[in-house]
Amino acid sequence: MAMNDIRQMAGRSVTDLPAPSLTRHRKWWGLLFVAPAVLFFAVFAIFPIGFGVYLSFTRYDLLTPPQWIGLGNYTGLFRDRAFLVAIGNTMLFVFGATVPVWVLSLWLALRFDRCFASRNIWKSLFFSPVLPPLVVVAVIWKVLLHPNGLVTGLVGPIFGVTEIRWLTDPVLSRLVMIVVNDWTMIPFFSMIWLAGLAGVPDDLRRAGELDGASDKQIFFLITLPLLKPTAVLVAALSTINAFQAFVLQYEMTPDRGGPADANLTLGLLILKYGFQYFRMGEAAAASVLLFAVILLVTAAQLWLGRQK
Repeated sequence: MAMNDIRQMAGRSVTDLPAPSLTRHRKWWGLLFVAPAVLFFAVFAIFPIGFGVYLSFTRYDLLTPPQWIGLGNYTGLFRDRAFLVAIGNTMLFVFGATVPVWVLSLWLALRFDRCFASRNIWKSLFFSPVLPPLVVVAVIWKVLLHPNGLVTGLVGPIFGVTEIRWLTDPVLSRLVMIVVNDWTMIPFFSMIWLAGLAGVPDDLRRAGELDGASDKQIFFLITLPLLKPTAVLVAALSTINAFQAFVLQYEMTPDRGGPADANLTLGLLILKYGFQYFRMGEAAAASVLLFAVILLVTAAQLWLGRQK
């Protein structure tokens, strides 16, 4: 190498020197590291969603190749009595599994937000229903709600009866599904409310007390407005969970949605369409409609939550 070239390289700054290949191509290395996760998500999430949307426009029975029929499945669903019954049952369950959960979980969080004796022990007892899987909860309550079971033994003497058909009566079974769901979900959302209450400054509450505000005024004028982001989260999660109701109705009711389709939700109907009646096209169409309803309701809740 010539002496002049050596002097020229020695006089150049560090920033003028060629960047190492690793630094020059670091963005490609980043893509390489995230590629397995992206591939996994694409194969097990994006592709099934797209394939399900495609099947909703076809007639498919798992035995023969899908046949394109356009919107036939969608129009046929609204002429199907089972689908209309499932919509009504789902909407009733959504109402019972959201509004009471919002109110009672917030009330429970407000109680535990205060200091009292043995608070941590009581908190652990109230939050214990969150720990077991929902299918375990369903099996335990199914045993407890036997016509001659423990719950009947506790409630029966009040009404002078020895047998109560908790799960085989159309009205009682619907009420039981809501009560068991709320019993499981209220502690979970109470923890979310408690996290939100931890972010409410105590100085604002004390200032309200010094100004002579009552507990009711402090709650509605100070605490609740500051809990608005938490309220949006609780409303969205509980609504999505309620629309996807499946486990309790599948495990606890006779005929997977009975009696007389009183607990037939859209989730159960999709299962029956696909793997009991082998009408995969209609099952896919019902899934797409359920997804659209959840998306619209959640979007509306988020939009309302952002309004000042």
